Amino acid sequence: MEQPSDTTTRRDHPTAPTILLTVTLIGSGCAAPPERPAPEPVDAPVATEPATVGTEPQPPGTPPTTDPGPPSGPSDAARRTIRIDLGEQRFTYIEDGEPVHSGPISSGRAGHPTPRGRFAVLAKDIDKVSSRYTNQLGWQAWMPYAIQFHGHYFLHEGWLPGYPDSHGCVRVGERDARFLFERLRLGDRVEVVN
Repeated sequence: MEQPSDTTTRRDHPTAPTILLTVTLIGSGCAAPPERPAPEPVDAPVATEPATVGTEPQPPGTPPTTDPGPPSGPSDAARRTIRIDLGEQRFTYIEDGEPVHSGPISSGRAGHPTPRGRFAVLAKDIDKVSSRYTNQLGWQAWMPYAIQFHGHYFLHEGWLPGYPDSHGCVRVGERDARFLFERLRLGDRVEVVN
């Protein structure tokens, strides 16, 4: 019987990275493709650095002036409402009767409709994990910035294919999810219309 030389190595078992790569490839191959392709994104790409105000170069050593973005939150006296339009696949955040922010959504697909009606914010959970649904890898689905508005229905960050595709929840983009999570308070109105 031939013995391996000192310069060669024999492996009887695959390494951990090889196993992880194999499981990931098999798991992703099992995911069903969407019924129709996703549209081109309409939002501008997310900047990795803060946006600077003005176009003039700053002298060396001067910290850049950054865009402060939206106010930190609504006043406690503001009346807040989020209107979710299932037909348009858009939401509008309203304070004291004035639209403040709007964006795209993905609501419940056929067989899993998003309930229509007037509801209220019941609970908020920044790191919600679904107790009902799993992702393509079989793990419990993560629902970041979750805002519960009726029973087991939530508004949360998620994939936006451009059409209704959820199990009944209302998905919004990451920046919109953070904005709504910071602004909406328990008891605020949630209107889900056609």
